[in-house]
Amino acid sequence: MSDDIIQRIEESVNKDEEQLKADLPGLLDDIEGKEQELIEENPDTFAEVIGRMSDIDIADFYADEPEAADQFQDLLWAGVNSLVENNPEIQDAIGANITANFEANDCAMEGHLDVNADDQTVEGGAGQVSDADLTLSGPAGVLTSLITGGTDPVQGFMQQEYELDGSVQKGTQLASVMGEITDNVPN
Repeated sequence: MSDDIIQRIEESVNKDEEQLKADLPGLLDDIEGKEQELIEENPDTFAEVIGRMSDIDIADFYADEPEAADQFQDLLWAGVNSLVENNPEIQDAIGANITANFEANDCAMEGHLDVNADDQTVEGGAGQVSDADLTLSGPAGVLTSLITGGTDPVQGFMQQEYELDGSVQKGTQLASVMGEITDNVPN
């Protein structure tokens, strides 16, 4: 990843919310296809981007910039995949195959994840899959923070921050995996 892109990212994450939102579409265009490179070569910069996204109203971002918001979701899932790939504790928590869809109830955000017990991976992205075991629905900010570590999956469910449709057993297994991920997201 070029030093120019890294410098632009670092400058943007230090801007206020409105300026950051204005910069994100161009930055995400530049990052597209290079997500893994950013994560592996510049983990601190990646963590800064993810951290700053918690300051942004995700529902508004999806309404204003749906393509960029999907690109952000793909970047986020690339980070989760890398985190799982490099962390035996998270891999050990993967005990079942689980496919889940995410759908925001305050904007057009949709996503999915696939937990693969055989390969010990967690992959996801924008858009939904047709054969999901579970569907998680709630505000876009809560769904995003489930992935970034801002919302504990069990506490969030117990406090009715999001809803779960599907097998309670699969939901519990997914919560265990997501809990390990949230515990290991870099700050």
